[in-house]
Amino acid sequence: MEEFLEDFTDEAVEIAQEAIDAFRRNIERAGLELTEELKQDFQFHVLRQVNQLTMEFDFREYGRFKDMAYLRYGSHMPPAEAMEFFVDKIGLDKFAYVQGYEGKQVPTVKNATRRLAWAIAMGRRRIPSVKRDYRGTWYNDGKMKVINAAKQRVRWRASEWITLNLKNKLETNGE
Repeated sequence: MEEFLEDFTDEAVEIAQEAIDAFRRNIERAGLELTEELKQDFQFHVLRQVNQLTMEFDFREYGRFKDMAYLRYGSHMPPAEAMEFFVDKIGLDKFAYVQGYEGKQVPTVKNATRRLAWAIAMGRRRIPSVKRDYRGTWYNDGKMKVINAAKQRVRWRASEWITLNLKNKLETNGE
């Protein structure tokens, strides 16, 4: 068993990296924006102990919380930082006016962003639900495909290793 784990460790790292790539493809296929922050959320660890090899995958959000079907802000405020990010992303020039600046007053970019983000947050609180179409549980399907593919590779590799070692053992005993 020790020999198999030694031989298989590199392949386990390869399987884990392929799984991370598959998770990223699943997010893109679901139509979500794969931000740098979300890419960094994916990590894997291959842990080798005495007679055990373990692959662990870490992904804090894996798109679930960034792609909620319903956003509800009843008794609490929506995250202002997320609203500011949204305003920065689409640009100040896309908004007709900034609340609190009358006539020819020109707001600073930082203040304008904050005021617009606050107005959007208040709007989300007053009208608490934003409904999105159901997209299915794409994260579970993707996760199970990765796990099943990994199990299949482990089975193939184990059967190859057993066959080769059995052959070598029989040849050594036959001499």
